[in-house]
Amino acid sequence: MSKVWIKDIAFYVPERKVTNDEIIEAHSLKMKAAWIEKRIGITHRRWASEDQAASDLAVEAAKKLNLKSFKGSIWVSTISQDYYTPSTASIVKAKLGLTDDLPAMDVNNACAGQIFALDCAVSRLKTNDENEALVFATEVRSRFLNMKDRRTVFLFGDGAVVFHLEKSDDAPGEVEWCICKTIPSHDLEILVPDGGSQNPYKEEAEKFHPYIKMQDGEKIFQATTESLLDIIDEALSKNNLTVDDYDYYVFHQGNGAIISKVCDKLGIPSEKTWVNFGTYGNTSSASMGIALAEAHKLGKIKKGNRVLVMAMGAGFHIGMASIKWGI
Repeated sequence: MSKVWIKDIAFYVPERKVTNDEIIEAHSLKMKAAWIEKRIGITHRRWASEDQAASDLAVEAAKKLNLKSFKGSIWVSTISQDYYTPSTASIVKAKLGLTDDLPAMDVNNACAGQIFALDCAVSRLKTNDENEALVFATEVRSRFLNMKDRRTVFLFGDGAVVFHLEKSDDAPGEVEWCICKTIPSHDLEILVPDGGSQNPYKEEAEKFHPYIKMQDGEKIFQATTESLLDIIDEALSKNNLTVDDYDYYVFHQGNGAIISKVCDKLGIPSEKTWVNFGTYGNTSSASMGIALAEAHKLGKIKKGNRVLVMAMGAGFHIGMASIKWGI
């Protein structure tokens, strides 16, 4: 039976590095950069230039792949879409110069979006005669920040990542399985309150809030940690696996403290996971993939390794995938 594997992977982050001091000074915030680094675990993040949209970051990542003969579906995970419509996926496809009529689709599941998109892409490949697909995650979260909100302005960065999937009978790797869940009890803990049909545009600027908002940071921390531990336990038990059966773990880079707590609870040593939140920030749905791509680039993940990737995001969505690394 044919297997679907990650044939190649690439990521892109904008050139501009934004330090904690730069944000503090630009917006007259009464905070210290050292406190932010100690408390949040971040020194800087990358923010896109004014002429870069989410589709542009995705295309920059794709340029690092060999796509000369590519023909397949395109999936783009983003909550930083270029426009409300058309889909960012259709724009990415056009910018890549692809002329076939195979579908291009957006997935809007916040920080867990790329795993949801990966699950959809793998399922499609297994049920039709297509042989490849591109799964992107691309975010420009810097455009959706209230620069006076100290709870969010330091957390987020911009970036993009792409998986090139291939279906093959003799693939050296495999996306073994995905688990995707939505837990409705935390659906509005993280949200952008205004700009949709629930709260449309208001001319009174002070009443319009098209920025990301976190309702209760401590509640989000606890819910995320508990949900991650639960889904890992469920997945390992269901597949008769243990923590030691995996060579490497890659988490959504939303908060370094959450990653540390989960690893401590499960007994995962630091050398078996990669954390780049401190230099890229939370790039939302792109963060897990960027961490995976960077760990591969640095030789942390090797051909034949078994890797478990996880992400969770507003909604409350949580996703996990087991990957036999074939690159």
